[in-house]
Amino acid sequence: MQFANDPLIGKVLADRFEMLDRIGEGGMGTVYKARQVSVDRIVAIKVLNPGIANDPQWVPRFINEAKACSKLQHPNTVRLIDFGQTREGLLFMAMEFLDGMALRTVIDRFGRMQPARVMKIISQCCQSLAEAHNFGIIHRDIKPDNLFLVSLGGQPDFVKVLDFSVAKLKQSSGSAMQTQAGVVFGTPNYMSPEQGRGLPLDARSDIYALGIVAYEMLMGRPPFSSQNPMEVLAMHVRTPVPPMQGVPDRVAQVVTRALAKDPAHRQQNAEQLHAECQQVAAELMVMGMGHSGHGGMSGQIPVQQPPQMMQQRPDPARTMIAGSMQGPGMPGGYGGPPPPAGMQGMQGRPMMPMPPQQMPSHTPTNQGHGQPQTVLLPDSQGVVSMAGRQSQQHRRQGQGQGKKGASPAVFWILCIVAGVLIGIIAYLIVSSVVT
Repeated sequence: MQFANDPLIGKVLADRFEMLDRIGEGGMGTVYKARQVSVDRIVAIKVLNPGIANDPQWVPRFINEAKACSKLQHPNTVRLIDFGQTREGLLFMAMEFLDGMALRTVIDRFGRMQPARVMKIISQCCQSLAEAHNFGIIHRDIKPDNLFLVSLGGQPDFVKVLDFSVAKLKQSSGSAMQTQAGVVFGTPNYMSPEQGRGLPLDARSDIYALGIVAYEMLMGRPPFSSQNPMEVLAMHVRTPVPPMQGVPDRVAQVVTRALAKDPAHRQQNAEQLHAECQQVAAELMVMGMGHSGHGGMSGQIPVQQPPQMMQQRPDPARTMIAGSMQGPGMPGGYGGPPPPAGMQGMQGRPMMPMPPQQMPSHTPTNQGHGQPQTVLLPDSQGVVSMAGRQSQQHRRQGQGQGKKGASPAVFWILCIVAGVLIGIIAYLIVSSVVT
């Protein structure tokens, strides 16, 4: 067991939480794995550091986190179970225990992440923050350490947003819980320009922080970093965001917009960023990039199609003519099988049979003759007229050959007639001589 010398390990906190292990710590407190005795379930307990608990400025902030979290019910937000203060004066919060991995660990261990996966994670973060923003809560400390990935229903990468401990709860002016002007809270690598300057914040500050997180997931590092925190804050204010090499253009556009220096140029709320992430993720799936890597430089991503679409062949009776509705799985469209033999038009476009309901009304018909109607498409008219000319030529040649074939027959007929005439003449001569 880790931290076996921790005095809280093995104790029952507030008569209801058996402290099992210490699993993490941060600037404000320590997180423990505990068992809720009354219902026999595992929970996470966050205990405020004893030294800070006596500070009148920090105690209200801890209570602020508990009250803020108690209002949040979205599945992508860590669920608050209980909070309070022990007889010894320790402040604590009990939250759902998460079995997964912090995004910080995932990035450090595996590096760059697939664009579609990044869009999926950021989109879930937006859903959590949208609810918080609607309650007037600005998180102000969005970073990979505060984003947890768990498996839910067999599906990986279900996001839980943690730690509203430095959240700004918009309450009535003069409240002891409200942030003092000019006091900066957060982590420099993920702070918006206005946050670093100590200006009033709104939801767009969290949008910027999500942009930094997305950039780091895509590139394996944040856009701005330095050993000097003040230098990092200055970079957020003045330094352009480095280009994202090997990232699809549409993904880069969404992230770059979230990282605009001016809040007015970013997505204006979490719902808007969520919608953009969803749209781009869908586009990546259509292009077959949902499970592929980065694929190369921006704008040069290879296009693939899902296997099930490659196997489908279109119904010719329902396919539009000359590729006007080409798409995945259609002959002549991107990613689909090649056009069947004999279906290529004069310009290399697929020539499809026209459904009866789409035949032009002015096309001549053979009504009354019991024969199907013939439709000549523009690209085939030249072929038909050429075939007609060739047919006439063959007919003329056949007639010529017929005439040539008749000459021997006439010759033999003439010979027979001549023979008969000669025989008659010879008979007459002989008869006259005898008499």
